[in-house]
Amino acid sequence: MSGETPAVIEARGIVNRFGDVVVHDGLDLRIPRGCIMALVGGSGAGKTVLLRTLILLREPQAGQLALFGQDALAAHGTTRQRLRQRIGVLFQGGALFTGLTVLENVLLPLREHGAVERAFLADIGMLKIRLAGLPADAAHKYPAELSGGMVKRAALARALALDPELLVLDEPTSGLDPIGAAAFDDLVRELRDLLGLTILQVTHDLDSIWHGSDMVAFLARKKVLALGTAAELAQRDEPELAAYFRQGRSLAYARQAADASRHQAHATQITGTS
Repeated sequence: MSGETPAVIEARGIVNRFGDVVVHDGLDLRIPRGCIMALVGGSGAGKTVLLRTLILLREPQAGQLALFGQDALAAHGTTRQRLRQRIGVLFQGGALFTGLTVLENVLLPLREHGAVERAFLADIGMLKIRLAGLPADAAHKYPAELSGGMVKRAALARALALDPELLVLDEPTSGLDPIGAAAFDDLVRELRDLLGLTILQVTHDLDSIWHGSDMVAFLARKKVLALGTAAELAQRDEPELAAYFRQGRSLAYARQAADASRHQAHATQITGTS
């Protein structure tokens, strides 16, 4: 469509199954460049399976997948490897190597892919550590010496090592207290704005869904059942969406969003008639 923001990820008709168990059946998803998108859904909806498919860690049984405008499923060998290098991943729990310091963890992708001359490695690694919001003295600490929030940031620094265009976050605020989680959400948005990233995050954190994401893709019925802002999804009548967005703490967020929308509409009406 004319004027449409180019897609970093475009999946069409994706089918994932394990034996007779169908996880996704004809799933479509489009993530425009520069968007922070939350991938959410109930337990067993296939969020992790879809995430692995989108970053080329799993081959779907059917469907099409374009990454950065290229046919990712038709890419093989070095072409596919180059696509993967354009994606940074923060794994759930951080997945740092415990026997390596933070700086050594961050430098691993750079060493493996030979992306930077050896003389500049340490400087580049320190830059990524600072971008992730860690103090310089954290570089020489081991994961066991870090707080939970610092582990997340160290893993984020490693995910940024190869200057990715797409950043994938798997439960990035899991285990953090509300203040730490909010600070991480703010950091992610700042990095998106600073580096021009597109971000896909799997999350159960309501703050991340409502305030840390531009769009929400809701998985149910083996597909993306709904795509929109959290406020838009909270207005939908499908049982799965109503249960997720109009109960408990999420109901309070939905009411706040509805109130804000009414106030904005009222202010617009007054301005337009004054």
